[in-house]
Amino acid sequence: MADDSTPLTAVELGQLRALLERDAIRRVVEGYARGMDRCEESNARAAYWDDGHDNHGLFDGNAQEFVTWGLAAAKEYSGQQHVLGQSTIAVDGDRASAETYFVHYAEHGRAPSPNVVTALAGRYLDHLERRGGEWKIADRVVVIDWSTVWRSEERFPGVDAFVPGDWYPDDRIYTKPHSL
Repeated sequence: MADDSTPLTAVELGQLRALLERDAIRRVVEGYARGMDRCEESNARAAYWDDGHDNHGLFDGNAQEFVTWGLAAAKEYSGQQHVLGQSTIAVDGDRASAETYFVHYAEHGRAPSPNVVTALAGRYLDHLERRGGEWKIADRVVVIDWSTVWRSEERFPGVDAFVPGDWYPDDRIYTKPHSL
């Protein structure tokens, strides 16, 4: 690796460009997950082109309509999280393909109700396009590898002492000094 005073080689510039493209694409996927988890509509919508398509199993159609449908469904949960795993990303000019592993956890009911947690694990198979210098999802297919449901009358010991998560704009992340 060159020191700070040596200019990057053409190969290194190409490698840096590839890293920046993959990072921008990964941020699109992360923005979608955060938007859906916090029910923050603008972040969820920003991941997709207006003419984008999403096949989420129970919903197969326009991606912006999926966001409307998905956020309404999410608000029926008492909490949810998408945990993203590895991404394999291939960029070809202004088009890219990405496979990102995920586990979606959703909690249905909180004490004193029985606690039901669902888990859905799979992969986002995304076709992305760069338009006007911005990457967004043009087509997404959700592939499910496994799922399960856990039921329990118990809660994690001491959970009530923690600050509870909430939807946008009431979640703690949107208040100072934590605001992003």
